[in-house]
Amino acid sequence: MDRQNTDAPTGKLKGFKVVSLLTLVSRISGLARDSLMASVFGTGWILDAFTVAFRIPNMFRRLFGEGAMTAAFLPEFVRIDEQQGRESASNLFGGVGWRLLKILLLVTVAIEVATTVIYLTVEMSDRSTLLCELSLIMMPYMLLICMAGHYSAALNGVRHFVFPALAPVMLNVMWLGGGLLAAWKLGSGVNEVRVIAGFILMGGVAQLSMLIYKANQFQIRMQLNSALAANSAKSLPVDKVFRAMGPVLLGLSITQINGLIDSFLAWTLMSGNLDGITALEQYTLPEGTAGALYLGQRLYTFPMGVFAIALGTVLFPRFAMHAQANDRTELSRDVVHGLQLVLVVGIPASVGLWFMAAPITDLLFRYGQFDAQAADLTYRMIAAYGIGVWVFSGLLIVNRVFYAVNDQVTPMRQGLVCVGLNLLFDFVMLPAFGGPALPLASVLATLLQLGLALEVLRDRFLVIGRSAFVPLLWRVAICTLVMNACGLGMLYWVSGLENSLDIFSYRLLKVVLPVAVAVVVYAGGLFAVGLSPLKLMNEPHLPDQAPSDANGESKS
Repeated sequence: MDRQNTDAPTGKLKGFKVVSLLTLVSRISGLARDSLMASVFGTGWILDAFTVAFRIPNMFRRLFGEGAMTAAFLPEFVRIDEQQGRESASNLFGGVGWRLLKILLLVTVAIEVATTVIYLTVEMSDRSTLLCELSLIMMPYMLLICMAGHYSAALNGVRHFVFPALAPVMLNVMWLGGGLLAAWKLGSGVNEVRVIAGFILMGGVAQLSMLIYKANQFQIRMQLNSALAANSAKSLPVDKVFRAMGPVLLGLSITQINGLIDSFLAWTLMSGNLDGITALEQYTLPEGTAGALYLGQRLYTFPMGVFAIALGTVLFPRFAMHAQANDRTELSRDVVHGLQLVLVVGIPASVGLWFMAAPITDLLFRYGQFDAQAADLTYRMIAAYGIGVWVFSGLLIVNRVFYAVNDQVTPMRQGLVCVGLNLLFDFVMLPAFGGPALPLASVLATLLQLGLALEVLRDRFLVIGRSAFVPLLWRVAICTLVMNACGLGMLYWVSGLENSLDIFSYRLLKVVLPVAVAVVVYAGGLFAVGLSPLKLMNEPHLPDQAPSDANGESKS
């Protein structure tokens, strides 16, 4: 069967601009929903319970829907689609999908039953009772969003990026609708958050429905014959995908696992939950830490989502294609290209988010129940996570290279070390830094993992050495310093307008003007040091020398 034209744009990074634009829309709508949540609930125990309950299905979305399943499934799907045609690729999609659905049903039912038993038989505080209720409502979202992720991976594999990038916008619209309705009609914070949880479930249904509709147009379907084939002894490609998933579950999604651990630590160590446990008094965290941690993660993933996740989404099929063709040179060029873009965009984003954390927090969240104390706790979380934007972005790109060449074990081993280091750093840093120790520990552990992964990657795959990065890094560092100085100068000037503007206008200008100045200065600085951002988007910035070997020495 002839494969359908994907109508994808042409170019070095097909679909990158489209994915980035739609991801920007998704992140902006996501910030709107988070601002609504913060203004309605503040950072009290209700928001804490909601964020912890939402963590579980959201983590499974990362693991199965966007992480392990995509990394294990997409290279095999691309290979079969290229070599055998769309019908065979659709059979693989259906076989994997039906088996995944069965696993998700078992997990969902098991968690729902266990939570129900705890809810009915254990005497709990109001906090824990609400946590159980919200978990019961939102757990089925795990199944819906994981299946949506499976459809998104297949659509990305045929170079259609629009609907997968639009799906998160659908969730945010439903979430916002539920929040506005609850805030308008209901008076109790507990009832409001229950309604919002229900709307999230409906958002999952809407996401999956739109992706099924689009996948059908590309002859990608979950048919019954695929379900039968998935259970047969002849289903070798399906078995290959699921064998690859095990290591990937731990490797690719370590950032999410660390985030889940941090969230549960923030909940467990919250003041009032450790009464009578004197050994843990030095680790006690204030109420609202889990909610502030969630908002901090949402803010640092804004630049990651607009840029790094979009870049990884577009590059991963290219990595898989080059690996399948055993084209080491082109694979290396794409890896270098991706990492250079991470440096050029991620480093100034990290520095900017660190210094602008407080004004951003005031603009987005400091309304209604979200008071000065909540703002102080949240901005420190944003700043701590902010310094790691380039680290998390780099690891996202690097891990996808390993999966493209069917090496799932290396990221898994490195990820396990990262989880252990994160826990160790958490408890070492908590007495000194309090709540911000949780994101700082994640950044430090991920930085060590990235360094180790880069060394392995460089030894195995890259045919271009450090000379492709060091000169670029110096230029980025100089431009970032100048950018930061100009941005801080504008921030200082705007601070003098506080008494002459209304509160919203003042907060808006305090963010928009410094950020605008910083962006213009940074872009101008790149041109001044010989780096064209537009040119760099299309091709890597390579040194004027012969390609080097894996150890960075020039080949003769």
